[in-house]
Amino acid sequence: MTAIACLKIFVGEDLRFGDAETLAALVAKVAGAYLETAWVWPRRYGLVASYSFVLADPRATRLDARELQKMARDLHVKMFGDKGAGEVTLLMFEGDQTDVMRFASTQGETLKALLAGDDNGEFAGRICRITPDAVTSIKPPGGPLDGAPTAEELAAIQPEPPLGGIGDLLGAPQPNTGWWGIYYLTKERFVGSGVDWRMAWDDLPFGAVEDADITARDLACLKAAQAQLSHLDPGYIFFPFSFSSLVKPSVRETYRETIAKFPRALRPRMAASVYDVPREPTYGAIGHIRNFLTPNFSLLDLHVRDPGFRIDSLPAGAVHSVTLVLEGADERARLAAITRFLKDASTYRAKRVWQGVAMVNSLKELDLCRQLKAPFLSGPMVAPLTKAPTGEVACPAMNLPYRSRLERTPQRLS
Repeated sequence: MTAIACLKIFVGEDLRFGDAETLAALVAKVAGAYLETAWVWPRRYGLVASYSFVLADPRATRLDARELQKMARDLHVKMFGDKGAGEVTLLMFEGDQTDVMRFASTQGETLKALLAGDDNGEFAGRICRITPDAVTSIKPPGGPLDGAPTAEELAAIQPEPPLGGIGDLLGAPQPNTGWWGIYYLTKERFVGSGVDWRMAWDDLPFGAVEDADITARDLACLKAAQAQLSHLDPGYIFFPFSFSSLVKPSVRETYRETIAKFPRALRPRMAASVYDVPREPTYGAIGHIRNFLTPNFSLLDLHVRDPGFRIDSLPAGAVHSVTLVLEGADERARLAAITRFLKDASTYRAKRVWQGVAMVNSLKELDLCRQLKAPFLSGPMVAPLTKAPTGEVACPAMNLPYRSRLERTPQRLS
């Protein structure tokens, strides 16, 4: 019983800002401050794109649009003053997890039509238009505006405490894991999947939590993957490992027992994705990680956040691939990061290292990756997070995002 929605924020043009980036940052700051105080645990929220938040309440089956009207009023006052002429409008789309994320990346004419009250049926869910003065149901026309349970009933519910100190966005029991399809652009096919803890909209850096929690999260992913080993044609299976954990001998050993439970026969298709790798890791650190992982994993992938990762400092063949993980809500910055990272393609080839781009979540990002011929891709715009591996399957690049059989019947991760 979890209500999930995407909230898109639109601001009128009466008040001029220097550029769209400045406006997006201001909206994110004001809206985030409101949600931090009003959308409290066990509810969850996250900024997933410019002007777009995902909201979830594990106690509800429907969110209260009238409650969110308070945000519209707060935004209007903070940005335009009590009597300012600017306009603030919110669109709330409530549906299944996949459609919510697709709505978050939607732009252009579809949104203009919804703002005008016209629904073309592209999204199967509930849509409300919220302004400081009125709340209307666009889909279904004249539909409910209140929550279920009501705000008064929710206030009386005593939520259970989070498990293990690591909450997830939906408030579901741990482990909260899912699978990203790994797409090989050159051959236009998925070659495997990566298991992950984070939901598609979770923007919390792994480095922001304690080592014990990071390691527990990695171990939860490994254990969740054991249940999927019988999946037909799973292709490569990518497992997450924290760089900060692997470089500490005492922490590194906590992985060994769980890794040992995987059959050795699986090694040819087991891959390790080491995340939060710094811009220029030392050769000694990479050497320790290689020595620990290579007996059980045939591929070693580094996940980096810096597009200027110093690949030239690594010996040729030290790792098999380096993947840039896109982050932040500024689309221009994300596109610039892709361009900067793929600019070094010749250097990566000389080092015998593949390049990949993860967390691709807009059509512009996908088109740029196609144009610059990024070999490997993953993220919501490539294939939504699913409950089971995507496996090896052909898919023309023009048909992305790919939706597997599991995604054709809307489901939520549990």
